[in-house]
Amino acid sequence: MRLIAAIVVLTLIAIGAGAVAGLHLIATAERVADAKKSATPPPIASSYAGSARLRKLSPIVTNLAAPANNWARIEASMVTDSMSDEDAGILAAHISEDIVTYLRSATVVQFEGSRGLQHLREDLTERANIRSSGKVRELIIETLVIQ
Repeated sequence: MRLIAAIVVLTLIAIGAGAVAGLHLIATAERVADAKKSATPPPIASSYAGSARLRKLSPIVTNLAAPANNWARIEASMVTDSMSDEDAGILAAHISEDIVTYLRSATVVQFEGSRGLQHLREDLTERANIRSSGKVRELIIETLVIQ
């Protein structure tokens, strides 16, 4: 009989300790959730100054150097310093011509994998930067389809 009474007492102590621990965890979780709700997120820092503008280029379709029956279609945008819309339009046309020239001298093998796409983006950004005398900060490739 003493054994059964000892087991019942230990069981009641375990239930009580479990309930207290559970209530403490729930209270802590509620405090953390309330703190996260009231915390303001840090502002997102832009790598561009306030004068930067995103300008969309016309879609470009051209054939590749090898194999000759492959075609590429690229849609891109350029991040530029502040400039007039007329100058930006002229610059976009020149950069589009440079992209066509680059793609016509490239092969499909050059664009394979993530490294190939990264090299393409870097090469086109460098060409655009040179063509614009540093006014183009970055060329963003939105889509690239090779058929």
